[in-house]
Amino acid sequence: MNSFRKSNLQNIKNIFEEKTGVELESAPVWRYPIKKYVVIAAVLVCSFTMTAFAASLFSSLSGDDLSLSSTYEGNGIVSIQVENKSDKDLNFQKQLKLMRWSTSEEIAPLSDNIIFENTEIKANTSGTMTIDLSAAYDFSVLEQPLVDDHYYFVLTNNNFLFGQDWMCSIEFTEPIITPIQEPTPINPVEADKVSVSKVTEKLQHYFDTYIADPLEWQAGNEEYLSDCAQLLNDLDGNVVPSVAPHLLVDMLNPGVIFDETVPADKQHWLTGEHHKPIDGYNLPIGSTLDEKALVLSAYVPQHRGEFDGGVDVPLVYIMTYEVDSIQSSEDYAFIRGQLLTFAEMEQYKVYEDEKYICFNVTELFYTDLRTHVESMISQRSDVYFDEQIWERVQNIYNYCMDKENLEGSFYYIDDGEPSTQGLSSMKLDSRGENGENSLAYLDTLRDNISQAILNKELNFVSSCWVDEASRTVKVGITEMKEEYIQRLKEFENMGPALDIFQQDLPVDE
Repeated sequence: MNSFRKSNLQNIKNIFEEKTGVELESAPVWRYPIKKYVVIAAVLVCSFTMTAFAASLFSSLSGDDLSLSSTYEGNGIVSIQVENKSDKDLNFQKQLKLMRWSTSEEIAPLSDNIIFENTEIKANTSGTMTIDLSAAYDFSVLEQPLVDDHYYFVLTNNNFLFGQDWMCSIEFTEPIITPIQEPTPINPVEADKVSVSKVTEKLQHYFDTYIADPLEWQAGNEEYLSDCAQLLNDLDGNVVPSVAPHLLVDMLNPGVIFDETVPADKQHWLTGEHHKPIDGYNLPIGSTLDEKALVLSAYVPQHRGEFDGGVDVPLVYIMTYEVDSIQSSEDYAFIRGQLLTFAEMEQYKVYEDEKYICFNVTELFYTDLRTHVESMISQRSDVYFDEQIWERVQNIYNYCMDKENLEGSFYYIDDGEPSTQGLSSMKLDSRGENGENSLAYLDTLRDNISQAILNKELNFVSSCWVDEASRTVKVGITEMKEEYIQRLKEFENMGPALDIFQQDLPVDE
């Protein structure tokens, strides 16, 4: 290659001198350094030039700037309605990919003979692009109906490399849609008349109906707690308040299967336990919001087949009292509108040590499990519930209600940190298996914020709920003030988990 260059350069020099009469002097050869820098400079110039050229020629559009809809006209002809909402001209290249939605696999064409018409759509205009696929695909196959599936095109303005690719669904025939077997809708049920009949007469009207609207039940609970205070003030006797110590229930038994469709080592994902001041119907459990019950729950999935988290349905309510606070068996406990002496509470006792005594008082909250569960489910529109889930809930309920299981399952956590044993330690961990926020942490965080709302400490909060998908607690506030945000972040005692956004308070109609 070098000899070729030398001989040709000499010939060019001789010809030039002969034709022009100008003698060319030889210069020192700095071949490699000069060539190196010239090549680099040329590459840079080409790069900048090509980048600018590509940017102007192959402009990208976001999904909001482009709208595509297709119609199969028959005989292999497809028309695509294009709405270009951007300030850029759009030039589709005359090539496409035909894909199947369920597999994301391309349908291989029989040939490249595809005819495009009207591929240029000016800025801020609409148009119809026509594509003739009749010679490129076997339409005897494409026109066969798909079951719960469809095809789609991938269109491009530069070989599927530069700019953006755009997807556009296409149906060559009506698909076969399999009816979704949704569970029978559960209608809201009336209050449990048996348990309501046991409520102190002065308070019964609070339990006759269940209120779903947050503002209504918050206002109702304020009146209820005020009436409770008056009732207990007039009572001739000692009322012992409940407490919520670091005393939990270990529900993880390796030999217990709550749901056979869930892996054996994931059974503990189906249950939860939290200290809560209000019951599943948003009614205070005690006479103040400082009184809490240890609530054992079953998680019901939001979608069929899920078992990691879901919506917790409260099943078992356990009240705990300090032994030293009970002076006599005739002292009272006040639970969900009912006054009971500790002599009457004895039948519910499931645990006692030198400091605390625990009672399973679930019977005071509801008397029929199926009715109770359906009532809980009816409050939510994001729950999947069928007979298999019902069987799961029954199994968890039966296990938790078994007195022998409960009596041997209580344990303490030290200094606020979970011990190494049992379900509760797993549930109180702030992180899940994959490092995301655990549902137990999110539920506890939501409950703490909800209690603060009930205490009128967060009057700027308009909504609060657990978002399973993002593993965060969504909190709507009336204004995005720094002081509001910092006040909420004080609740994140086990790591960041709040997603705070602006949301106005609901206005009463």
